[in-house]
Amino acid sequence: MLKATNLTAGYRDPIVRDASFELEKGKITGIVGANGTGKSTVIKTIAGLIPKHGGEIKIDGHLSYMPQHADVDWDFPATVHDLVIMGRAPRLKWWQWYSAEDKKRTSQALEQVGMGNLGKQDISKLSGGQRQRALLARTLVSDPDIVLLDEPFAGIDAHSQASIEEVLRELRGQGIALALVHHNLQEVAALCDNVIMLESGRISAQGPTSTTLSDQAIASMFSS
Repeated sequence: MLKATNLTAGYRDPIVRDASFELEKGKITGIVGANGTGKSTVIKTIAGLIPKHGGEIKIDGHLSYMPQHADVDWDFPATVHDLVIMGRAPRLKWWQWYSAEDKKRTSQALEQVGMGNLGKQDISKLSGGQRQRALLARTLVSDPDIVLLDEPFAGIDAHSQASIEEVLRELRGQGIALALVHHNLQEVAALCDNVIMLESGRISAQGPTSTTLSDQAIASMFSS
């Protein structure tokens, strides 16, 4: 579904070096590590937002990226519907405008994340949890095969986190490949099938979560 080989990436100087991994269909992969180890860099490089200095990324299918909510201008004059339907843009030809089908999929995506009644709400009035769910709806509306999420649970309430986790499990059941950056290892262990552990910009361990998140691997990751 997605395969990275010897990936080296960063804005100016490399932050991630020689990273090789795969994102599997119907699996949730957690990307973990101490602050500054390159977790978000991996996600953003796959999404094409950070330059790739070396290596190769092979993508089979349509990819969609959910940024951190801090990366979005929430004071921009737009409704929740406006924000979500923007996710359909990659599916449009250069001369096309949003169709009735695009608007239908937008409504469905909002329903999927429990925000079906907030389409006309200004995005500036959303809570932190609602912002994350709106971004998730925008990510899903393009009907992706691969979903990348950068800190999807940062700064949100328990209800919104449970709602997002439920949607992610549904997507996994539909055969979608998912990768998420997260700092809470207990939650990664409960949600993710696989894990990639980063240490000083390099992969220190990866594999099934149940066997990879060992005490020794965690101690090494946070002692670097």
